[in-house]
Amino acid sequence: VYNWESEFERFAPSIKVCMVAGTAPEREAAISHLAECDVAVTSYDLLKRDIALYQKQQFRYQIIDEAQYIKNPMTQGARAVKAIQSECRFALTGTPVENRLSELWSIFDYLMPGFLYTYQKFREEIETPIVVNKDENKMERLQRMIRPFILRRLKGDVLKDLPEKLEENVYAKMEGEQLALYDAHVQQMKQMLDGKSEAEFKSNKIQILAELTKLRQLCCDPALLFEDYKGESAKVQMCMDLIGNAVHGGHKVLLFSQFTTMLDRLAEQLKKLSLIHI
Repeated sequence: VYNWESEFERFAPSIKVCMVAGTAPEREAAISHLAECDVAVTSYDLLKRDIALYQKQQFRYQIIDEAQYIKNPMTQGARAVKAIQSECRFALTGTPVENRLSELWSIFDYLMPGFLYTYQKFREEIETPIVVNKDENKMERLQRMIRPFILRRLKGDVLKDLPEKLEENVYAKMEGEQLALYDAHVQQMKQMLDGKSEAEFKSNKIQILAELTKLRQLCCDPALLFEDYKGESAKVQMCMDLIGNAVHGGHKVLLFSQFTTMLDRLAEQLKKLSLIHI
């Protein structure tokens, strides 16, 4: 949800955004002041917890991202999304809508309840004939019904000559001080979790996730956690080698990381090697 906040700050700074996140009291306070905002942003998981607080809220637009999340209409998440009062609804998904017709029905049940009938009637008249009997007439009928409401972009329509994607996993082995720091943190986590009851484990989920994130940072570069770290990073060195070979071969590189500080570290190293100019 905070990524959406940063996107609004970047592309639409004049829009006042309310983040319905954080603790339960913080979310309740945010929902009670929605009238002061232009846009409210929350997650599926938080929405189903807070759905009772939205009963008196009326929205002009409701937009769900990753709409495949509501593919099962019986889940609490799907029911919560459909319980929101809104005049106009949009669903965004990168998952092909042809995956399962029941998923398509659930998304349309959110967009326009009743348009594709009840699920029982939809299954009897459309889904079963198409899936079981390969009925092309029923398929054409369904396509005519939904086509006016779907805006989609197919790979074949956008880039005719797009080659098949090639993937290669490259592994970096930690050594020396980096490996010692990683092992030490693993032992610290084991001691923290040792002897914990199931209830204690559940109550410490946030702390455990935070410690796992630290392990990931240590794998990337210990300098992400320790400002005075001067040792090597296997992943940084591997990246320098890969990027250097690509640049010298005349290729372009698009680099991603879930840690912005890691990107900063890589940029520093690339500048030192005169591979980029900032």
